[in-house]
Amino acid sequence: MSVIRINYLANFHYGDDVVLLTMDRAGVFEFQAALRDAAQTGDARLEHAGVVHEFHIEADAADIELQPTRVVWRLDQSRATEIIEDLTGLEDGEHRPCHQYVDDMRTPAEVLILSRDEYVDVSYPWAQPP
Repeated sequence: MSVIRINYLANFHYGDDVVLLTMDRAGVFEFQAALRDAAQTGDARLEHAGVVHEFHIEADAADIELQPTRVVWRLDQSRATEIIEDLTGLEDGEHRPCHQYVDDMRTPAEVLILSRDEYVDVSYPWAQPP
């Protein structure tokens, strides 16, 4: 089974709060396929390990609503395209752990970290964003 996990982590990146999307290589492909569908049709849905990810393309949006079993991604077209391109970079990367940063998100944190094969053995406790 592939890995796709998302967590809100306070003070994770140089003291800043982040949203960390942890994936293995197969998880990157799954997540990217769902986001690509949303970018093309306006909406998509991915269910993985009991968590439903809903993707909505909306003008001027850059928000992630986090709940333990439901994640709602509201992204504008350019942000969705940026994330798809970053995921492509993770797919094409060497066979070592790697990550990409997506800055200027609005909620619940300004930074989204897309991580492939990093933190896959770590299970962070659920933290509800403020």
